Amino acid sequence: MGELILPATTLFHFNSEMLSLGLSDLSREHAGRRLKNGDGSSIAYLVGHVTSSRFGLLKSLGAAAENPYAELYGAGVGSKDAAAYPPIAELRARWDEVAQTLHTALDAVTDENAVTADEGGFPISDQTLRGRLTFVAWHESYHIGQIGVLRTEMGYPSMRRMLYAAKKH
Repeated sequence: MGELILPATTLFHFNSEMLSLGLSDLSREHAGRRLKNGDGSSIAYLVGHVTSSRFGLLKSLGAAAENPYAELYGAGVGSKDAAAYPPIAELRARWDEVAQTLHTALDAVTDENAVTADEGGFPISDQTLRGRLTFVAWHESYHIGQIGVLRTEMGYPSMRRMLYAAKKH
């Protein structure tokens, strides 16, 4: 792995672990709950959305697998009622699978690859693969933060607390 993508790669690894932990104790009912009088995003939607985003990133890294979530969670698709989504255990399993594939793909990115032009059109000045990785890592972190807020609003322990507890064992 090239040095130029180390910050983004570090975030991807952290996000993989943090989200998996944050889903480990979540009920299906709570995963589908939408705040804001039923108009907000549910955890089930947010997990599917970031997982779908990772499939898109894998495609740009040449490690494409078919995105089973494109229709439900792709760019521009908003949150739906919980019945539309797979169970949270399935979403977590898919997240964990795509995380392993992503980590392997990132290991193959060289510094030379990292600075190649990217056609993603992300709203940042760095329009290279490195820029894409940086933006997607930020995007995931943003949504994982939303999941953390939703968890605590429903009475679950914070993901930060769960992470520190997991590190002690």
